[in-house]
Amino acid sequence: MQSNYNRLSIAVRLALSVGIASTAAMAQAQDATTNKDASNAQSQGTTEQPKQSSAKTLTAVSVTGSLIRRVDAETASPVVTLDRNAITNNGSPTLGNVLQQLPSVAGNATNTQNNSNGGGGASPTLEGGDGAARVSLRGLGTTRTLVLVDGQRLANADLNMIPQNMIERVDVLAEGASTVYGSDAIGGVVNFILRKDFKGAELSVNDGISDHGDGQRHGAQFTIGASGEQGNVYAGVDYNKYDPVLAPRRDFSARQLYLYNGGPQASGSHSIPTGRILVPAGGPLGDKTPGGCEINSQGNAYVTLANGNGSSLGNYRCFSNANDTYNYNAFNYIQQKQERTNVFVGGNYKFNDNVTFFGQAFYNHTNSSGQDAPAPTGVGDGWHVLASNPNNPFGVTFSQGTLVDPAAPGADSGYAFNTRLTGLGTRLHTFTTTNEQINAGLRGNFGQSSWIWDASVNYGHSHREQTNYNEVNVPAFQAAIDAGANIFNQADPAVTALLRKGVDAPQYTLTNTMKQAQANASGELWDLPAGTMQLSVGALYRKTSMTYNVTSDAILDPVTNTCVVLSEACGSPGGGSDTVKELYAETLIPLLSEQPFAYSLNVDVGLRYSDYDSSGNTTNGKIAIEYRPIADLLMRGTISQVFRAPNMDELYDGRTVAGPNLTDPCVNLNAAQLAAHSAACQNVPVGWSGNPLGQVTGYYSGAAAIGSKLKPEQGKSIDIGLVYSPSWLTGLSSSLDFWHIYLSDTLTPVQAQTVVNACFNNNNSPYCSYINRYDQTNKLAGAVNYINTPVVNLGNLSTSGVDFTLNYAIPHFDIGGVDPGNFKAGLNTTYIATYKNDATPGQPGAQSINYAGTFGTQFGNISRWRGTLTLNWAMGPWSAQWQSRYIHPVTNLNANLDTGGSAPMASVLYHSIQAGYEWAKIHTRFDVGIDNLSNKTPPLAYENGSNYNVDTATYDVMGRYYWARATVKF
Repeated sequence: MQSNYNRLSIAVRLALSVGIASTAAMAQAQDATTNKDASNAQSQGTTEQPKQSSAKTLTAVSVTGSLIRRVDAETASPVVTLDRNAITNNGSPTLGNVLQQLPSVAGNATNTQNNSNGGGGASPTLEGGDGAARVSLRGLGTTRTLVLVDGQRLANADLNMIPQNMIERVDVLAEGASTVYGSDAIGGVVNFILRKDFKGAELSVNDGISDHGDGQRHGAQFTIGASGEQGNVYAGVDYNKYDPVLAPRRDFSARQLYLYNGGPQASGSHSIPTGRILVPAGGPLGDKTPGGCEINSQGNAYVTLANGNGSSLGNYRCFSNANDTYNYNAFNYIQQKQERTNVFVGGNYKFNDNVTFFGQAFYNHTNSSGQDAPAPTGVGDGWHVLASNPNNPFGVTFSQGTLVDPAAPGADSGYAFNTRLTGLGTRLHTFTTTNEQINAGLRGNFGQSSWIWDASVNYGHSHREQTNYNEVNVPAFQAAIDAGANIFNQADPAVTALLRKGVDAPQYTLTNTMKQAQANASGELWDLPAGTMQLSVGALYRKTSMTYNVTSDAILDPVTNTCVVLSEACGSPGGGSDTVKELYAETLIPLLSEQPFAYSLNVDVGLRYSDYDSSGNTTNGKIAIEYRPIADLLMRGTISQVFRAPNMDELYDGRTVAGPNLTDPCVNLNAAQLAAHSAACQNVPVGWSGNPLGQVTGYYSGAAAIGSKLKPEQGKSIDIGLVYSPSWLTGLSSSLDFWHIYLSDTLTPVQAQTVVNACFNNNNSPYCSYINRYDQTNKLAGAVNYINTPVVNLGNLSTSGVDFTLNYAIPHFDIGGVDPGNFKAGLNTTYIATYKNDATPGQPGAQSINYAGTFGTQFGNISRWRGTLTLNWAMGPWSAQWQSRYIHPVTNLNANLDTGGSAPMASVLYHSIQAGYEWAKIHTRFDVGIDNLSNKTPPLAYENGSNYNVDTATYDVMGRYYWARATVKF
């Protein structure tokens, strides 16, 4: 039997040595400076019971979600903590991938798996690739999740720019916290706590590659620190690099898929290199037989080049909508090319017993890029081919509208011509981003009292330079055509050489700056029978500014809705600043202590007053209750008012051009109907069949939004929960929280459809001024030229659900005298019960829609269930971890092109493993891991999956991935 136990022990060691990369560490927030006894108790799975705070006997520490410095390990705030082991066990060199695996993250998060994350800044044009990662707690969007470093906000909330070797732990508070942190903390707060007491030196190198042999990433980290009686100092360098991966490297993204004709169909763009050319069927091509080209109601047909140089009508054949497509997916990245370097330094110096200096600073430099297929273009972009052009065999002019051609009188009505400029190369979008963040100040005591104070300045600066290569310069492109470039025959290298004179590389620069000064004081007020009442007060001043510049070739003309380059790359300069002055306070009142059925009862009350130059003032409060009927059980509840002031993009971003997305209600109306809806249908002819061309998506200052300035979003965040840590079962702790967040006056770009519908239903609607149609002098009379869609306060948004965590540090046991090691298990789950949006309150037909359990472009992936289950094992120098991560099925909205109906997306269960060995003799630790162990492919997302057919913000696209790391300590 003993032999069997030995074999079992060996088997367990070998099986678990393969371990996992993940986000375990579900324990409640605990500061690294908490006394060792409390820290050891927490590591064993027990929870320190609340004690009445006393600065004279115990060290009080800052708690995420509260201004009060606490000794308690558990408070009214439901904080999930990722300790340093949980971060490093993940294996990812960047923090974005770690945080976005949390169950409380949902919706449209931004990560570097996709090619089109834009950059989250002013007017990001085209497909992006700035390498940023941003988190969306509760699915409320990245702008409603506040990212902090040691409680201080960043100028650029990109998780990937924060050096991983700088971090001690991450606190995630998934509830509203506006009274503590101000604007943006609606879905919650992600607070990165820095390593402040590092001693010695540490060097770590890592590498990884996918099972497909691509997507290699590698990096290195070096950290050094020293300390003495007067203080300490630490510094470090972090470098990582990711190789790009093209979409065709995975079967699911090799081509664009659409759902119609009873199943998924591979398709692409009809802008193909041989052209999609509209010509009169009864003209130069002669009459068409039933087996010939499809003739439309105007007597025209589409053709494309079949052979030859295009100078003869015999070179052309009928265009096929089913077969003549271009696979633009072949050029998209499912993992961006990115390279970043981070440098940081920090420390503190004790001048005397009452005053200490502290400071941290870090610098980030990121190079990244995305790319798209060669540019599609057509005469609608502003260029033309005259009927008199010697390369034009059709005898008609190709242009957007009427264009007089003296050499061909009567043949100047303008026909469509669309093509793909493959000879110009892919459109590459490169980004160079630099970030600097400095936080420094003084802290100390007020004499021998319990009161402490701190005063700090926080400076952040972010600068992003974007260059779009191989864009089309329309005037230069037109000059090449006029000079003899045969646009009908792009396969000719000589033609390509001429057309390349029409290539341009517009540039866009975005700068964000934040300057902040803050002062705080906290301490004991007076003793109550149940303990000491505490108070924390503070004041803050912050100025944020943004500048967005565009080179002259890409500046949008608001009259013509064009610029020198193709409209897809047009942008508008913008900029401005905003300041806020805030006063805030929070008090903790102990009401009962060690009474029958009341082991403790505390009330926490907070208030924050904020005055913004841009949007006025707002006052928000909170009340939280912590009640322990017995020592083992904490019952907690928080009701907070939350708000979000308009950000720089919403206030000052410039106008950009977006594609058409409109069902026009003015189609097929008679004269009486047009008269009844004259404001919305101005210039529309009687019986008009419709021809919407596009819309302009405009971001204006608040003053331009329906005649009034923007105001903050306002709402409430409610959390009611239980924390149970039974003394009869050492090592076990669990929590259950019910949450509900409600927002009104949400800041959002008004949709083009909303604008038209509102004006159609009310001729006096303020939205009517946003509609611009072509007048009667244009061949497109009545068609929508553009629709202004500024940011407005419109609609309500609410979500509710349940969080459950269970952590168990399994008591040590032997198997037949054999030590199997120590085991820990952790479960973290989130259930979203409702996610409701009322986009147009007060408008006819407005209704509240529940998006829980759905996936769509507006809100992203709102899966009802998400969870992680983690098992950790350690024995001597060995350690291992296994994690399973679950994402519930969702309904893919409007996925079917035939019916407009939805389609199911299956659930996903990921498994990851990690193993580590500490070689003490050489002071080195080795870690290896496998992510997505079962090589699970993501579910297909028709229509809403961008250019990848999948939700890249939620699911893994790389497949099985191997990584390794070695860490040496000096």
